[in-house]
Amino acid sequence: MIPALIVIGILLLLYVAFFFENRRFIVRRETIKHAKIKEPFTVVQVSDLHDRRFGKEQEKLLSAIHDAKPDLILITGDLFNRHRESACENAFSFIRGAVGIAPVYFSEGNHECSLGETGERYIETICEMGVRVLRDEYADTGSVRIIGLRQYASPQQLSVLTDESRLNLVLAHRPELYPIYADTGADVILSGHAHGGQIRIFGRGVYAPQQGLFPQFDVGQYRIGRSILHVSRGLGNTIPFPRVFNTPELNVLIFKPITEKEHSNVC
Repeated sequence: MIPALIVIGILLLLYVAFFFENRRFIVRRETIKHAKIKEPFTVVQVSDLHDRRFGKEQEKLLSAIHDAKPDLILITGDLFNRHRESACENAFSFIRGAVGIAPVYFSEGNHECSLGETGERYIETICEMGVRVLRDEYADTGSVRIIGLRQYASPQQLSVLTDESRLNLVLAHRPELYPIYADTGADVILSGHAHGGQIRIFGRGVYAPQQGLFPQFDVGQYRIGRSILHVSRGLGNTIPFPRVFNTPELNVLIFKPITEKEHSNVC
């Protein structure tokens, strides 16, 4: 009886520890190099916030973004939470602050789609707040074309949006579709959705939606040919069980040109 109580106590302590671990975030800085990048620029990727709060009026999250001095803030879906349909103020607080830091672009995730008419109202609201929403659409900024895909966009839809003369930076929520998009002119794809595999053991995620056990695309960078995928662990969580060894993250991505010497190895 006593050993069982000890085990239960340890499990409860671990649950509490991971619960509070899920209430903070780390800033993960990474470099992305591609032959089409002409000048360095900085992107903050925000994924899977799920209406999570980080400080009053999102002050902790917004402070970290401000410190990164981004040229662009790119939201790769699931800003809202379909399991708490009426809870949206944390997401709106984030948007109110973010639009004052840098241009903000948004591509929807599965939670926005699942919210139906409520999701449409939320998206209309962030448009009015100054966010550029891209739904199978693009926006050009300098030598970069930002393309935002709906979660069920087809390769044909993506191929007609790309511009070979620009860096095609694609916001696509679901990373498991990467092999399909890699063949359609997408140079760099930013995704989320996998939540880092929820539980990480020996550097690997255990489970991700649409990928199942030990997902192939859960965290960080992947490459197919000249196409690069970056997957964020995201900031929020939507199930009662906390992430384990998998701290939420804000991504600061430094885009840099590659040198001629690097060209053959990188792209």
